Amino acid sequence: MVLPEPAEFVEFLGPYPPATQELARALRRRLVEMLPPCIETVWDATNAVGVAYGFTELNRDHFIHLPVYTKHVNLGFSHGTSLRDPESRLVGSGARIRHVKLVRAEDLDDPYLHDLVRQAWESATRPDSPVEPRSVVRVMEGPKRRPRPGA
Repeated sequence: MVLPEPAEFVEFLGPYPPATQELARALRRRLVEMLPPCIETVWDATNAVGVAYGFTELNRDHFIHLPVYTKHVNLGFSHGTSLRDPESRLVGSGARIRHVKLVRAEDLDDPYLHDLVRQAWESATRPDSPVEPRSVVRVMEGPKRRPRPGA
């Protein structure tokens, strides 16, 4: 899929260390290239900045997401417990969501992760008609927990 980087994503990443900003942006680019046409949601939430992807604009239909933390980015799978993961790389203790911690952009080049991404989009909720790729920005109200300067 081809989808320009939203200026808001870059803006929301501002408080993060430069290396983390670069990592998040590079991982987003690589993930967008892997995905079929879908809708990107850019969010500035209480605990993290991130992007999520689905075939509708509904949060419940996101199948994959990249939340950004101070020194890493997670590749999160909204229905990770239902994915075939024979190497048990997915971690998490919730009822559905699982993730893999990424510390380098090249981590996303792993064929095993490509297969997990493919499984996620193949099992995602889809509308009856094709999706026009686009970005939607959501900003949560209230205080944000962001890295301290020099973190």
